[in-house]
Amino acid sequence: MLAFTTREDTEVDEAYARNGLRTVTGAEADFRVRRMNDADLEHILELRSVVRWSADPRAFDLLRGVQGARWAVAEAPDGALAGMVGAVPLGDIGILCHLAVHDGHRGSGLGALLSSWAVTYLKSRGARTVRLYSTRQAEALYRSLGFREAAPRAVYRLEEGHRTPRVPEKIDGHRVETLTFGDLPELYGLDCWSYGADRSALLLAILRLHPGQCLVARDASGAMKGYLIRSSRGSATRIGPFLASDRNVASLLLASALPATGGAPAQITSPGPAEPQVHSLLQEFDFQGTPDRLRMELGERIDRRAGLVQYGTTAYLAT
Repeated sequence: MLAFTTREDTEVDEAYARNGLRTVTGAEADFRVRRMNDADLEHILELRSVVRWSADPRAFDLLRGVQGARWAVAEAPDGALAGMVGAVPLGDIGILCHLAVHDGHRGSGLGALLSSWAVTYLKSRGARTVRLYSTRQAEALYRSLGFREAAPRAVYRLEEGHRTPRVPEKIDGHRVETLTFGDLPELYGLDCWSYGADRSALLLAILRLHPGQCLVARDASGAMKGYLIRSSRGSATRIGPFLASDRNVASLLLASALPATGGAPAQITSPGPAEPQVHSLLQEFDFQGTPDRLRMELGERIDRRAGLVQYGTTAYLAT
């Protein structure tokens, strides 16, 4: 019989039962779902290999360190790790991520069970909307749980040996500088206003992993009008989050960030749907876009506020 066993998150288990979320029935119903612990990490690496995850492995380590994030694993009757899922609360928006089910347990309902665990936890933390990025193969699963299609995502890539278009050091009085510690409150507030949820814990974790890699744009009065974070994976550079008040500010930030790549490949993940100004700017810098995963949501619709335009999302939630 299915068992939920987690001492620290008893309220999640009670909410699961109260909300009548889906359970597993049939021959595969003897899974035990519980909080992940440090002893599971070795088996997590094995599971990642089996399900052939292509995501940056640092994303898992970074998200584990985000305040309030929770992870669950599912044990098969023989004690082997059968699956896992992550839940990252960001205020009004909660992120369901890193859902993985061992090949030997596909079709058992375990993916639905783990997803429901994550949804229940995120709602217990006040999330009005649960968001995820789905592969094409998993879309039917999430739709069966009530998730709806929100927006397609696109990945823009810049090939090796690229040249950065010449952009003035200042445009309309705007300038670019490196983020300082004192800038954090303004950065957090601007991002929350634009994204619709509090990503401060996630942003701090990213900045700690990539110190000195955040650029901010300010207008003539000194007000922050955009920011961009770079991160490296091997010889390639990922850019995101990347937000700007308008196309000129975005151009200034991107032109300031690309020379540091030394002509190495670069990638920007657009959360979609790409606004015309986003697509045209990235094309101007010779980025080529391809369709990627589908963003799906459960709960209230949270529309983008009248803040900055998102040119690129964070690579650490694009998993």
